[in-house]
Amino acid sequence: MLRNFTLDDASPLIRYDATWDDGFNSSFDDQFAKYQGQSFQCTNIDGATANLTFRGTAIYVYGAKRSNHGYYRVAINGEENPAVSGRPPSGQPNQFQTLLFSKEGLPDGENTMELTNIREGDGLDYVDIDYIVITREVDESNDSRRTLVSHDQFTYTSLWTTQLNLQGYRNSSAHTTNTPGEKATLQFSGPEIFVYGGVGRAFGTFQVEIDGQDWGVLNATRAAAGHPPVTLFATSSLGNGDHTLSLTNLEGGKSLTIGYAEYTPGKSGSGSNGGLIGGVVGGVLGALVVLIILGWYFIRRRRRARHAPSEDQLPPMSSVTSTHPHWDNEVQITPYMENSGQPPVGYTEGGTIYPSTHTPSISTATRKGEVLATPLPVLRSGESSYALSSQFGASVPMSPGDRWVGNLQAKQEH
Repeated sequence: MLRNFTLDDASPLIRYDATWDDGFNSSFDDQFAKYQGQSFQCTNIDGATANLTFRGTAIYVYGAKRSNHGYYRVAINGEENPAVSGRPPSGQPNQFQTLLFSKEGLPDGENTMELTNIREGDGLDYVDIDYIVITREVDESNDSRRTLVSHDQFTYTSLWTTQLNLQGYRNSSAHTTNTPGEKATLQFSGPEIFVYGGVGRAFGTFQVEIDGQDWGVLNATRAAAGHPPVTLFATSSLGNGDHTLSLTNLEGGKSLTIGYAEYTPGKSGSGSNGGLIGGVVGGVLGALVVLIILGWYFIRRRRRARHAPSEDQLPPMSSVTSTHPHWDNEVQITPYMENSGQPPVGYTEGGTIYPSTHTPSISTATRKGEVLATPLPVLRSGESSYALSSQFGASVPMSPGDRWVGNLQAKQEH
């Protein structure tokens, strides 16, 4: 089945160069509330890039088309596509949360996306990213068994604290540290995992390891404060066995904050083992019952043969009582049942966050996460033949060997 995963513009998985600015709740842009979650990343520097390594069969990049935008170009797996205008069609108003680029039919493996800003002239030089949607194939049987892990189920080294009353976080709480070298570890089983936590001015770089192997460095620093939790790390390329994930804070005085995680267990052997055990137990019970019946039958027959020959009828199965105190012909093996009450990936508790006077406040549930979704709307770019077809579901892909280092330093008006 197909699932979509929505990646917030502020996620460390998107690697912006140093020329990009954070537009979250921007005091310099009175249109910020028209972006999803009132957040976007933007630049007006010619040649500025944003990169993403992902695993999936399709990618959709959303942003705005505004009168002060220039051109941009997107390359997938190193193959450049034609430059596209970032302005709305002539005579039309600015467009927000609109499709900037899409690419479908990709191999369900590791892919790369690079968006490059192309300055057209004075006052025509911006590009921005609102969010990115990734589509990939998932195993339907695995998908229904997603497991949510609270931050307090991680194992932490000594210098971590629990923070409460955090706006936008699940259960309004998280674990945090600002000491370099401090590590959070989670053991899980399955091919994919998603970790959610904090980004902003107070956050820094952190290292990711899985099963003792270095998966690279990610940067949670963003120029604006107050971001709701976003996807810190995600991968869908693991095997179905047991794994150990570690996140290590790298910068002194900078925070690493973990809200929660969610993983998809692999195909469990419990069902097949249960079937095997049930078959063995059933076979043993059946053999015992047959032996008891035959023994009863031959004993009766021999006794009757001594007195008067007669034709015996076997008793019905329900009348047979086992002589073994630990066996019962009514024994039933109940298969193991998964807990289906887990909330969907990306679930966050609480109401809306960061209300605005410009537009109705945006719920964190619309911002990120993995949800069995309504088909995505069909949106078309005025300058491009790319269109967003209806896809279902969600996921976040990355794969082994990824190396991410993101920097976000400049603050420029948009």
